[in-house]
Amino acid sequence: MASSEDTATPPNETRQRIGPAIRTLRQEHHLSLSDLAQQTGISVSYLSRLEKGKSVPSFTLLYRLAQVLGVDIGFFVETEKTATEIDQRLEQALGRTSLPRAIWPELFNLSLAAREALLEFLEQLNPPVSGGENGTSGKAQANRSGSRNRRAEPQED
Repeated sequence: MASSEDTATPPNETRQRIGPAIRTLRQEHHLSLSDLAQQTGISVSYLSRLEKGKSVPSFTLLYRLAQVLGVDIGFFVETEKTATEIDQRLEQALGRTSLPRAIWPELFNLSLAAREALLEFLEQLNPPVSGGENGTSGKAQANRSGSRNRRAEPQED
């Protein structure tokens, strides 16, 4: 197996964490980019770049966004933490497959929800070794997934 220096963790990993979270919250509040820009004092073009992950917001901007979008700034911190854990586990799960590393960056460009679903699928196909490969407890997955991932097994009579 390759060392961690040879892995395909994309350089743009942060963009798939905070940006989509901002977009989702904005859409949940039925705000256009223009509406959010006006309420936060951030330009429409900069908000668009944030949502697309082409820029990383400062703490001050995150604070303004959090106020307008009705979340605690800790929401963004937790989103980052959860995504980091999912991405680390996904990278390890991909390492247990025969998928070419050349396509890994495309997989890491999926939304956080899609990456989490892919991780769950890969871990079902090829579970990590007991004791946890990466030392994480899987709390991120449990916190985000809740009971929606618990499926009743069909019972045979």
